Amino acid sequence: MEVFTQEHIFIREKYKTTKQVENIFEYMNTTIPSDIMIKFIESMNYFFLATSSKDGRVNVNFKGTQSKILIKFLNKNKFIFPDFNGNGILHSIGDIESNPHVGLLFIDFSKDIRIKVNGRAKVIDNKELINSYLDLFDSFNYSKLIEVEIDYIIPNCSANLNIVRNSILELH
Repeated sequence: MEVFTQEHIFIREKYKTTKQVENIFEYMNTTIPSDIMIKFIESMNYFFLATSSKDGRVNVNFKGTQSKILIKFLNKNKFIFPDFNGNGILHSIGDIESNPHVGLLFIDFSKDIRIKVNGRAKVIDNKELINSYLDLFDSFNYSKLIEVEIDYIIPNCSANLNIVRNSILELH
C-alpha cells in the first residue's frame, strides 16, 4: 500500500528534502518492523491512537493500562491490543468502523525514543475470537480488541522529547 501521495512528493521538492528522504528510505524497511521495534512496542503500556471518520474528522486518544502487556504482535506485520472499557463514547471504535486507517505513536519519554505506525485497523468483538487471545494479556477489562495491520513504520524524530521529560520532572 502506498503511504505517500503526490502532495508529499511535491512538498518535499518544494522544501528541498527529497534527497534526505531518499537517504532514509534507502537503508530502512518501512513496511516490516525490526525485532528491536517489535520489542520496544510490546514493552510499552501506553501510546497515542489517531483515527478519522469517513468524512475526515480527526480524533486522537491516549491508550494505556497499568498492566504489563498492552500490545502483542501476531506476526511481523500485525498486532492487537485491547480496547479497555472507558467512558462509553467509543470515538476510536466508531471511526475505525467507518475508516480503517489509523496512526499510532509510541513514545518512551525517558529514553527519547518514538516510533510511528500507520496501518489499517479492525475491531474484533467476536467473543470466541477474543477468548482465543486471552492468554496474551494480563488484564481482562475489555470486550473488544483492535487488530492493526502495518502499512508504514518508522522511528519518529526524537528531537525535543527532553523538553517534555524535563517539564514532567519539574512537577515532581
